[in-house]
Amino acid sequence: MAIEITEFANVSISVSPVGVGAGNFGILGFLTSDSDLNIAGKGILPAERARSYTSLASVGGDWQASSEVYKAATAFFSQTPTPTDFLVKVCYETAQPSTLVGGGSDTAAELIAATWNGSGELSMNIEGVDVVITDLDVSGAATSDYAGVAGELEAIISAIVVGTTVTHNGYQFVVTAPTSGVSSTMTAPASTEATVALGLAVQLASVSPGIAVETPVDALAATLAKGIVDVGLVTNKKWRDVVGVATGSSTTDIAMWAEGAKRIFCNTTNDLTTLTSGTSHIAADLKSRALRFSLTTFSKDATAYPSASVFGRAASVNFSAIGSTITLNLKQMPGIAAENLTPSEFASMKSHFCSAVVQIGSSVSAYTDSRMASGSWLDTTHGILWLENRCEADMFNLLYVSGTKLPYTQVGINTAAATLERSLQAAVRNGLAGPGTLADGTYLSEGFIVESVSLANTPVSDKGNRMYKGLSFKMVGAGAMHEVEVSGQFSE
Repeated sequence: MAIEITEFANVSISVSPVGVGAGNFGILGFLTSDSDLNIAGKGILPAERARSYTSLASVGGDWQASSEVYKAATAFFSQTPTPTDFLVKVCYETAQPSTLVGGGSDTAAELIAATWNGSGELSMNIEGVDVVITDLDVSGAATSDYAGVAGELEAIISAIVVGTTVTHNGYQFVVTAPTSGVSSTMTAPASTEATVALGLAVQLASVSPGIAVETPVDALAATLAKGIVDVGLVTNKKWRDVVGVATGSSTTDIAMWAEGAKRIFCNTTNDLTTLTSGTSHIAADLKSRALRFSLTTFSKDATAYPSASVFGRAASVNFSAIGSTITLNLKQMPGIAAENLTPSEFASMKSHFCSAVVQIGSSVSAYTDSRMASGSWLDTTHGILWLENRCEADMFNLLYVSGTKLPYTQVGINTAAATLERSLQAAVRNGLAGPGTLADGTYLSEGFIVESVSLANTPVSDKGNRMYKGLSFKMVGAGAMHEVEVSGQFSE
């Protein structure tokens, strides 16, 4: 036999792992109530907690046009350029039963015809009662579709635990316990041929324990714990201008949660006292707390969602592009009626760090001026969230993608510093930062400066723990011009 050429030339190529990508900073999370008008069978169960949509048409597949979800989505998707990421989160204001949700790949006809070769066992526990079914058989389904299979399953299971229901929501089977609240429990069946085919096996399905009545903050905390990701937050109109209620349900409580979770709370107020010098309203309350993640928009229309439109415009920013960052000042908000304010009302509203779509002159209506409750600006807050993520992703990839290691030497420190510089340069390219002067008078010609502690001055304990804490930077925001004043002198 011939001698392999590898005896003379042997090549081995390894493939480096793909680095993590930057986050999506255009996702708007809309918190609604379980009493909102979803389409029958398309509601979001506690096991799911939230559902993503990429168009108004997809929202309309699950929610009635008269629902608050659909109204907010309309304002969001009406923006230009059109945003793409709308996430609906649910606050369960009524106690919920335990549910088991799962769906397999078999068709209804296959499930009805299946014999499962004697492996048709289903064993689970519902509210303390063991449900053990051997040789599961759904051939008696009244109709040859998923609804028929669900009905047959319900008849079999409810014969053991009365009141248990089984439905199919178009995607999955849903097994619902007979009672609600924290005492309502359920376990997923062990994996058998039958439970895998139905999608109810423990590795395929998700179990949601029963839950008591929630507050909005409870619901937001639950979605955060589940790892559901969004950036903006708009709430159902029922939680606007809510004060003096149980902890977790007021507008201020929601704003405080957003501050801790680093979510941009796009609040809407319909309180007319916002247009006065008084301070007994939500905008003034949030301002007094200097919340940097809360933006309040005033509207006289209690049914409108101007804040969804505002974040929809911010969501269009492509931070990877050159000169792509924007200010929300003087931007169009399609479908949102402009407020015809007097100069005094406009000045009072602005003094509370509140914005609105306003009538300007005789022919222009635009949003002004996007100041956060802290006195900062929406584009700055949004941009800093992106920059933090960009720096984290770039630094992680430096450690992750390398086939060897980043040495804890001066060379390694310099490499980490260079990586941070590249992250910051991206902020200069997109317009978030630019040349300018720091508060101490130092002028930064590149818009930033990176500083690092040398290896000689690094604690030995840090090196022993393989942790370097010596990188830092200073940066100057590019800002934006919202007003221009001109003085002149004219002589004949």
